[in-house]
Amino acid sequence: MKQRLLVSLLVLPPVLLALWGGEHWWALVIFTVATLGGLEYYALVAQGGYQPYRAMGMAWLWLLLVASWLPHLLSLSLVITLGFIATFTLALFRIERPILNWAITGIGALYIGAMLGQAIALRLLPNGLEWVFLSLAVTMLNDTFAYFVGVAGGKHKIWPRLSPKKSWEGTIGGWIAAAVTGYLVVSLTPIPLAPWIGALVGLAGGVLALFGDLTISLLKRQVGAKDSGKLMPGHGGMLDRLDSLLFVIPFIHQVALLAIRFGG
Repeated sequence: MKQRLLVSLLVLPPVLLALWGGEHWWALVIFTVATLGGLEYYALVAQGGYQPYRAMGMAWLWLLLVASWLPHLLSLSLVITLGFIATFTLALFRIERPILNWAITGIGALYIGAMLGQAIALRLLPNGLEWVFLSLAVTMLNDTFAYFVGVAGGKHKIWPRLSPKKSWEGTIGGWIAAAVTGYLVVSLTPIPLAPWIGALVGLAGGVLALFGDLTISLLKRQVGAKDSGKLMPGHGGMLDRLDSLLFVIPFIHQVALLAIRFGG
């Protein structure tokens, strides 16, 4: 726990400073964490005996980030189309399980590139700073309260096949914290939502955070790994830290787009 807290205290301030600093600093952070996450993903599936097209997968991932950041220069639909064509063409020249390895390559690029790219796109929207902060706050408070409530009184396992330590008590505690966080952030910032809608968005974010966490657990179980990596002592790898956020960020991005559209 001391390691986890120390790493969090070291990592969080630079991330928030980059978020406050503007789109270029924030894009740099997202490109960095996406690169580390992508490398971890392809190392994990390789550990499980698969043979992803690592270089092409990483190139596709980076282009997805660029398309989310600079849509006027690079179309997201073009990047998705060319990525599928390029990786499928490469699969034609592979003998061992070409379709499976093609699919694993594409899933990694889309999972990390398309999902994290929306963190950059969200920062570019009106009140983007506050929307991204809402995403981070909901995710972090959900995960933190789920952990501590689960440790203190977790008795009923929610999904032992994938995550033996997660309990209903901890999960519900995290959801309550996420809803309260959504209510408070919306109340105290220029985000154009009613506070009660902010609470619902926070609650939905907490639920999605659970499933984001479980997806990485599923991947690790599939390949026989305890953590996605060893980048951060006490936390595991980058994917272990991104898992919940990869589901929460796209959701709040879509909420922000709807709020802009219908809010005038």
